Amino acid sequence: MPRLSQTATIETPVVQFTVSPTLDMLNAMYFTSLVPQMEGLDGWPSELRRDMAPNLLAELDALYNYPAGDPGIMGIFGDDLFGRPDIWSDVDRLIEYVRSMPLGDEGTEAAPGVQRLIYQTTFRYPDDLEPGAYDSLAPREAVHRRMDDLQDRDAPSIMALYDRPAELRERMARLIERFYAEHYRQEMGNRLPALERSVAAHRQETIADPAQLAARLTGRQSCLEGACAGPFTRLVFTPSLDMGPYSSCAIIGDVHGLIYPLEPEYRGTPAEEAEEARLARVYKALGDEQRLRILRMLRDREMYAQEIVERTGLHQSVVSRHLQFMRAVGLLQLRKQNNMKFFSLNPKARDMLSGTLALFDPPSRGIAGGAQ
Repeated sequence: MPRLSQTATIETPVVQFTVSPTLDMLNAMYFTSLVPQMEGLDGWPSELRRDMAPNLLAELDALYNYPAGDPGIMGIFGDDLFGRPDIWSDVDRLIEYVRSMPLGDEGTEAAPGVQRLIYQTTFRYPDDLEPGAYDSLAPREAVHRRMDDLQDRDAPSIMALYDRPAELRERMARLIERFYAEHYRQEMGNRLPALERSVAAHRQETIADPAQLAARLTGRQSCLEGACAGPFTRLVFTPSLDMGPYSSCAIIGDVHGLIYPLEPEYRGTPAEEAEEARLARVYKALGDEQRLRILRMLRDREMYAQEIVERTGLHQSVVSRHLQFMRAVGLLQLRKQNNMKFFSLNPKARDMLSGTLALFDPPSRGIAGGAQ
């Protein structure tokens, strides 16, 4: 499928809600890989990590971290599928597609060869790179140079696998095949109808502002602002059961994909239970001394992520995990400027937390009064 053409100005992008077993399954795989490094993922992904065959779990973690950590080659492959609607509906067709991928650095953004996919994985999302920093290099040299610049001790094995793309392609196909056969296929009958209920409801909406829609779906500031502002010809929204308080987006050319947490009413969860779960996550975020220290630091002004790392003395990965969780539950806001992420307190958090004080209000009494 050719890459969608880039358009300079898009006034009204097409908004599409979809349920896709391939997108859903790959998202479940991705969040299963994230359980050890992200808090609040306490549903099916957490259960899978306990139940999965050790060799399958090891392979899943390996391919969602190769070549340089999250999201890994499988994560970028899942993003690319937002540009491939022809394989959204059929997992078997997805597996066939993987096994037919070109091996080299040819192809398009949505349909790359294996080595081009490794290049995409290396350079698509890093926050520390200036645009075009490695553009003068050939793909293999750029990947190699990037591994050297990161001082990655596994650089020799990373490049060795880069030079064996047929082996990597088969590992990707086999991972999908096993995850589908051993875990996902038996869950489809329960999962897909719940997802379809959300999609069916949203397909009937008149959408005036996609950014407001994205904010409503995710429960936080819109991902269609700032670095994700577009322009886009198509916005693809799909729900997920596996994300906890998080959401995930992908940009493939002029297509923007957003995976949002499935609303409680379409899960069949009573509103009161859903609110209790949401508040429990907020208080879990507050029940940590390091996170409280970060919140106090942000009381007077916004700060960029590296400044928080330097002032706390914590490892960058620890600070990143704290910031991700506090943003996901609604305590923080994010602003991106160039390659820097600035965090500030969410002014709506006070109202969100004050609602819990109602739990301590005396119950309303009937005429005769209540028991003492």
